[in-house]
Amino acid sequence: MKRPGWIWFAILFALTATHAACGGGSPPPSTSDPPSGNGERISGSERLGWNQSASTAAELATFRYAAYIDTNTRVELTDVSCGPSGGAFACNSRMPNMSPGGHSIELVSFVVDNATPIESGRSAILRVTVTGVMTGGLAPPPAALPAPTPVTTSDGVELRLDVLTEQLESPTAIAPAPDGRVFVAEREGRVRILRDGVLEPQAAALIYEVLMTASGDGGLLALALDAQFDRTRFVYAAYTVAATQGTRQFRIVRFREVNGRLGERVVLLDAIPAAAKPAVALGVGPDGRLYVAFDAAGSGGRTPALASYSGKVLRLNTDGTTPGDQLAGLPAVAAELQSPRGLDWHPSSNALWIADAKRPEVEELRIVSGGSQNGVGRGRINLPAGTGAASMAFYRGTLLPGLSGDLLVAAAEGHHLLRIRLDKRDPTRVVSTERLLQDAGSPIRAVATSNDGTIYAATDRAVLRLGPR
Repeated sequence: MKRPGWIWFAILFALTATHAACGGGSPPPSTSDPPSGNGERISGSERLGWNQSASTAAELATFRYAAYIDTNTRVELTDVSCGPSGGAFACNSRMPNMSPGGHSIELVSFVVDNATPIESGRSAILRVTVTGVMTGGLAPPPAALPAPTPVTTSDGVELRLDVLTEQLESPTAIAPAPDGRVFVAEREGRVRILRDGVLEPQAAALIYEVLMTASGDGGLLALALDAQFDRTRFVYAAYTVAATQGTRQFRIVRFREVNGRLGERVVLLDAIPAAAKPAVALGVGPDGRLYVAFDAAGSGGRTPALASYSGKVLRLNTDGTTPGDQLAGLPAVAAELQSPRGLDWHPSSNALWIADAKRPEVEELRIVSGGSQNGVGRGRINLPAGTGAASMAFYRGTLLPGLSGDLLVAAAEGHHLLRIRLDKRDPTRVVSTERLLQDAGSPIRAVATSNDGTIYAATDRAVLRLGPR
């Protein structure tokens, strides 16, 4: 399916603040008048973009936005994303639904004080002609989600499958938070949040520098939350950015989450070469350190130079520096990877496991010793042919004791969730494998488990939840 196009107000017209940001019940910054022009022809699937003034990301998080259609119809904008841009914040949202034909659009930002919205002044009029087939006024409610489905494993574990949302665009990673929220990365650079199983209408972030490299297999590829997230609010992300001669590079960044928005971006690692089919994995280990696995950047099986991060797993402090206890002062704890698709730690042994595609037809699990600094190999396990691993997670928690210690692999190629049962006494030995969620009708792109033992999986459009029946 063709992705929706983008219409930016930076192209149609510029919206810029005319006075200081609001505070304590004051209206948010109004916007300067753009030229109205003769109108733009749109299908209705485009997005609106504008520049919003705010002194901090925390203040920006208090703003909401609405559009006045044809002067009198007020529609609050949904799926709003904002990110730093010069001295302001570049924001965008879904286009409000409008019937075919000519319309005028005026934007306002507003805050809510004692349940009363306080608006900025309206922007100048943008005139558009809608050529697509849309409904007028407010957007229609989303289609009803499928009813919960019972799932029973081969050894009799009874599960309940719930579809939480079907409104995502190419999710690539899932990160459950200790407070019950679930962070989801979308390939084109959005970070979405589910709260109490419901998708928040506004994105937590839109990482604009991702957009040029999101086609194919690039974009926002990995997400992880800090071990002390309740205190630090740190969110780590790995994505691709454009490099020279049409190539791509990896960038690892850290955000701070405030009121459901990501801000205070800090670049931890940059300019790491990426393969033609980029692959990178993130995880926070039992030691509280950040682990990053990079692909070999097209080295063709050769071991990259010692100074190169390609094809290696790095162990880093939360600020991107190398831990003082690292051997030889180098961050690498494992090497000779080709295309890492996920990493996690065995719940009882703390050994680091890495899903790696050595070649398209050969995928394996690499096991590295629990000693974080020495990186001694402990074994390799081949994945079943046709898995197409995209993510992995060990089962933790107490909700489903029958899955304790099992490894779950998101099988994008196989369109299932692969359950790998391991020997309790020797977790390097596979007891059995089982395909779950084969009726999902879409590749499984990501999998994660929360602290309580709930399992989350993502397809091309949906987030699924597996818990006790």
